[in-house]
Amino acid sequence: MSICNRLFSHTLLAVSAAVSLSGTASAVVSRWECNLVVPANTTGLFFNVDARTSGTSNVAGWDLQIYSNSASPSLVFYYATGAGVAAGSAPSYLPAANLAPGTVVGASTFFMTSNDGATPATFYGSGPSAIGMWYVNAVNYFGFKFIAADGYVHYGTAKMTVGANANTRTLNYLEYETAPGTAATVAPAPGVLGLAGLCGLARSRRRR
Repeated sequence: MSICNRLFSHTLLAVSAAVSLSGTASAVVSRWECNLVVPANTTGLFFNVDARTSGTSNVAGWDLQIYSNSASPSLVFYYATGAGVAAGSAPSYLPAANLAPGTVVGASTFFMTSNDGATPATFYGSGPSAIGMWYVNAVNYFGFKFIAADGYVHYGTAKMTVGANANTRTLNYLEYETAPGTAATVAPAPGVLGLAGLCGLARSRRRR
């Protein structure tokens, strides 16, 4: 077996094990490629994840609100009943955390909810960084939960591109697992597809 085949096989086994452990093997992901600029004001946007609707007010069945406070550049989350945004992991446990690709968001995740009130994201300034901090001029990811039209809790992830400061941001997508209670994974392993492509290219060159 070639080195490419061996590497690809081992990678697939690892990913399969992770999928099995997170309970997502048979789930279907619903992705809303919204690409919406979130206004830098105290209203921002309200999002109904399941219906794929958004607006500055009167959004029926909204789940998440993303906005800014008036004091300074900021990114703030608020939630409908049953919804929430994932906090970071130890040792910082930052609320409304920027999650690393591959992070699993599910029943064991700690969420900020309406009981916690409005939740600002923590941005890196200078000095040591902490797990869960957001970054300017970068892509950031967050995890969330909400109650869908079926009445059950669903878990999802989202991608947000932040510009020069926290007030310059675009929500690129919201996606969630359509099977109730199924864990979601942040930006799942693009390296697997990349490895498959590289191996395929190598095999095609050998055939020539």
